[in-house]
Amino acid sequence: MKTKNRSNLFKLPQIALALSTATAMAGTDDMKAPAPAPAATTPDWLKVSGYAAAAYTYDDSKGETFLDGGPESDVAKVGFLATQGALSSYTSLFYTPGFTSGGHEAGILDAYASYQTGEFTITAGKYLSYLGYEAFDAANMTQITYANTLGAIPAYHSGAKLDYATDTFGAGVNVSDSIKGGKGFWTGDRDFGNGLGYEGYVTYKGIQSLTLWAGVGFEDVQVGPDFSTYDFWASYDLSDKLTIAGEVAYNDNGPVTGVQGLAFLKYAFTKQFSTVLRFGTDQFDTGGIDTYKYTLAPTYAFTDYFLIRAELSATDAADNSTFSGVQALLKF
Repeated sequence: MKTKNRSNLFKLPQIALALSTATAMAGTDDMKAPAPAPAATTPDWLKVSGYAAAAYTYDDSKGETFLDGGPESDVAKVGFLATQGALSSYTSLFYTPGFTSGGHEAGILDAYASYQTGEFTITAGKYLSYLGYEAFDAANMTQITYANTLGAIPAYHSGAKLDYATDTFGAGVNVSDSIKGGKGFWTGDRDFGNGLGYEGYVTYKGIQSLTLWAGVGFEDVQVGPDFSTYDFWASYDLSDKLTIAGEVAYNDNGPVTGVQGLAFLKYAFTKQFSTVLRFGTDQFDTGGIDTYKYTLAPTYAFTDYFLIRAELSATDAADNSTFSGVQALLKF
C-alpha cells in the first residue's frame, strides 16, 4: 500500500485559506452541484472554494487502495474565482496522490478568463469539455467511480468558447488545441498547429423538471487518429425525491469505436440520506470488449460540506470484477 504524499492531500484547504487571508491583508460553486461556501476571509471580488476526498477501495481485479485510487476517489482541489464587473477569471489547483495524468500528480487544472455581456459569455484559457452527464469533480459526483470506459467523453483542453444561456435554453461552441489529444485528463495536446478541436452543444429546460442536452466533439489532426464523439443525455425529476437520467454517446477515436450508455436513478430517502442505482454499458465496434456495469451507491450528508459515500459495483466483461469502496468528502 503506497503512502507517498499522503499528508499533502489535506494541506490544500489550509494553503487556500492562507493565500486568501494574505490577499485580504494586502488590501486587495455532466448534474453540477452547488458550489461550496467561499472562505470568509477573502475580499468581495475573490472567492476561494474547493474540496478534498479520501477513499478506501477494494477491486478484486486490482486489490485494495487507500489514497491511491485516482481523481474520482482520492483528490483535492482549490479554486480561486476573481470577479470585477463583467470580467472574471478562475484558476484551480488539483492533486491526486499516487495517480499521474501526463506524468504529474498535481498541477494547475483550470486557468481561464471570461467576459459576460447579456446572455453571452466569452471564455479563453484552459477549461473542461462540455461533454458528459457524469461530473468531472468528485464533489459533484453521486458515486465514486464512472459508469463507462469507452473514452467518448474528453476532459480538459485549451482554447476559446462562446456560450449563450437563458432560463430555458443554452448553447455553446468552442475551438481548442484538441478534443482528446493530450496526455491524461489535464490538458489537450497543446499543439494548435496539429489540427484543432471543435465542440458544440444545445440544451433545453423549457419543460418543468426536464433537461435535454445534446453535444458533439470533433478533432481533425495531421498526426495521430482523428477523434469524434456525439453525446445526448436527458434528466427528469419525477419528484423532489426521485431523479432519473439516461445518456448515449458514440465515439470514434481511430482504433477505438463504439457506443457507451448510462441509466441513472437517484432517490433521496431523507435530506441527508440518498441512494443511486446506475447501469453503464460499453459496446465496442473495434478496440475493446463489451462491458456491463451495475452500481449501488448510498450517500449520507452530515452537513452541506461533509459527506460519506459508499459504492458497490459489479462489472461484467471478459473477466468479471467487483468494486467496493467508502469515501469521505469535505467541501469548503
